[in-house]
Amino acid sequence: KRIFSGFGSAPSTTVLLETMAGKGSEIGRDFAELRAIMDLSGLDLGVCLDTGHVWDGGYDIVGDLDGVLKTFDETVGLSRLKAVHLNDSMNAFAAHKDRHAPIGKGKIGLEALMRVVNHPLLRDLPFYLETPCDLQGYRDEIALIRSCRKN
Repeated sequence: KRIFSGFGSAPSTTVLLETMAGKGSEIGRDFAELRAIMDLSGLDLGVCLDTGHVWDGGYDIVGDLDGVLKTFDETVGLSRLKAVHLNDSMNAFAAHKDRHAPIGKGKIGLEALMRVVNHPLLRDLPFYLETPCDLQGYRDEIALIRSCRKN
């Protein structure tokens, strides 16, 4: 039964699951868990890849971004990747914590984050800053990212 009869077509919204850091109080701590959630839900869900969370969760986006994306594709499917939360991490690799850092000021680093921004499989996705900044800090980060973005 159409609920939106008379209003044109029904609105279309895609719910995104976010990759998590695996700190113990959440579900979706790895790609396999995200896939299980998607399969069990029966819904057409997407994923938002959080750079800090995947780093903290044990996916080496600094040393093997292509390998991480291959694993994501084999487990979840790149077609389900709809957005990226871009942030650095205060934590060492695989710390299973969730402490964001400003772009280039954490353990992931500017060079690795710019490889994410410029990666051919990711560059056309929407990127959202999720860093601990004030408005001027966000302005500065956006300018920095734009200056490093390849056309």
